[in-house]
Amino acid sequence: MIKDYFRPKSIEEAVGLLQDPQKKRTPIGGGTTVSRHQDGLSGVVDLQNAGLDFILATGQYIQVGAATRLETVLSYPEIDLEMKRAIKIEANQNIRNAATLGGWLISSDGRSILSTLLLAMDTIMSWEPGTQKIHFGDWLPLRSDVSPGVLLHELAWLKGLNVAFEYVARSPKDQPVLIAAVAQWGSGRTRVALGGFGDAPIIALDGPDDNGVDLASRDAYIAAEDAWATALYRRDVAAKLAMRCLNRINAIKGNEV
Repeated sequence: MIKDYFRPKSIEEAVGLLQDPQKKRTPIGGGTTVSRHQDGLSGVVDLQNAGLDFILATGQYIQVGAATRLETVLSYPEIDLEMKRAIKIEANQNIRNAATLGGWLISSDGRSILSTLLLAMDTIMSWEPGTQKIHFGDWLPLRSDVSPGVLLHELAWLKGLNVAFEYVARSPKDQPVLIAAVAQWGSGRTRVALGGFGDAPIIALDGPDDNGVDLASRDAYIAAEDAWATALYRRDVAAKLAMRCLNRINAIKGNEV
C-alpha cells in the first residue's frame, strides 16, 4: 500500500525526497510497474513535473529524459526507425501513452527487444545526484545490487548509428525467445546484443569490425536454456539472426555481404 505521494517540480526536489534514509520512496514515471508492485512502499515520487520529459538531438547524441513517454519517443522524427519498430512491437498504444523510457528499461528483463537494441547501441545512462554516467551494459549486471544514484536522469546514444534487430517468438503476441540486435559505427565498430533469455540481454560482440559476428553470437548463448527454448536452438538461431541484421545494415549501406 502506498502511504505518501509526492510530485516534485524539479530534479533537485525529487533527489532530496528519494535520498531520505528514513523513507523507502520509489520514483514513478508512468506508474505501469509500481502499480503492480506496491508492497513495502512508504511513498512514491511522481516525476511528471520534475523536468525529465525531453528529447534533445542538437549535438552528437540523442538525449532522452528518463520520464519521456514511449509514445513521445516513437513520434520524434530523429529517432531511428528500428527503435520505433521495437517500441511498436513491445508496447501497445495504451501502454506507450503511460510508460516512460527510463521506467521501461529499469523494469525490463532479457526478453525486451527495446532493451536489447539500446544495449547494442551502447546507450549511456545519467544518474542523479552528481550526473553520474554509466553505460547501460555496465549497469545491467549490477542493477539489483548497486545503483549509481537515486534517480535516472537521461539516456543518450550516438546519432547516425546503423542498427538492425531480428527476433523470433512462439506466436505474434508472445514475448521473444530470441533477439539479436546489431549496431555499427562509421568507424566500423560492430556491437551485437542478444536477448530472449535470462534477467537481461547480453553483449555477444563488441569489436573494431564485423568479423566473427556469427561465431560470437553462437558462443554467447552456449548455456541459454530455459522452459521456452533449448540452448542448442538459441545458439544456432542467434548466429543466423545476427547475420541477418548485419546483412540488412550492409544493404542499407549499399554493400551486401
